[in-house]
Amino acid sequence: MAKPAGRKRFFLFGRRGVSRLRRKPVWRPAGLLAALPRGAGVAMSVAYLLAWGAYGMVLSDRTGEVLNDTTAELGFRVSAVRITGQREIDEADVLDTLSIHSGQSLFFYDAAAARERLQSIPWVKDVSVMKLYPGTLRVIIEERVPAALWQPTIDAPVVVIDSAGKVITDRLETRYSRLPRVVGEGAQLKVAEITSLLDDVPDLQKKVRASMLVSDRRWDLFLDNGVQVMLPEVNAQKAVTELQETDKESGLLDRDITVVDLRLPDRLVVRLSDEARKARDELVAARNKALKKREQGA
Repeated sequence: MAKPAGRKRFFLFGRRGVSRLRRKPVWRPAGLLAALPRGAGVAMSVAYLLAWGAYGMVLSDRTGEVLNDTTAELGFRVSAVRITGQREIDEADVLDTLSIHSGQSLFFYDAAAARERLQSIPWVKDVSVMKLYPGTLRVIIEERVPAALWQPTIDAPVVVIDSAGKVITDRLETRYSRLPRVVGEGAQLKVAEITSLLDDVPDLQKKVRASMLVSDRRWDLFLDNGVQVMLPEVNAQKAVTELQETDKESGLLDRDITVVDLRLPDRLVVRLSDEARKARDELVAARNKALKKREQGA
């Protein structure tokens, strides 16, 4: 039996053969919300909560503390400090200067400020502070090397300085006793000058107890037996060389003298001690008396 023509069939739930799982619900929202990707609502909720959390941290002035604690818990806590290069500086002093508190995050540790603090230690010539993630702080120290003992004035305390004239410490130890001693304002800046001058005359250098800078122009040497050697402003190297040769030949510096004046280019002037002068005067007086008596007898 033939089906009547022109009759249309309607289905309540769409076309025949379409799975119900693929059918779009008639109640789905339309417009802007319909264009949002799946999961956008959850993301917006999280962002909303985070924004309110950040706002709360700002109001409580604990933003840095919260961020520090969060990154520390994520594995970026400072767990090790490696210090190299220090010999004179106590490691405990370095750690105290670094000021690493418990739970410090490496992310938020101020390495530049730590470097400035370490450079304030007198023994430190240079230092670097590096972050090695996730949790190591590396400190490399270059210490100053003691080069001389310095007294600004005769009555001032002695301090240890490096070759650049920087004061290292006022704590004197036996091991520093062999360092050259310089005296006078500005002498700390000319350690290399006087050291180089005396290095070429080792026999004389062994007798030098201190070197004084005079008027920032020339040097006076003070020997271990109390003799003062006055060097010239010009050609000081030639003067000390000739003095060393004269001393080898005649033992000049071991005689009863107080001053050797080398400031004149063509002569060496010697000042006798009081005892030597007295003995000389007595000798001269006795000789003159003998000569006078001889003349009277003749």
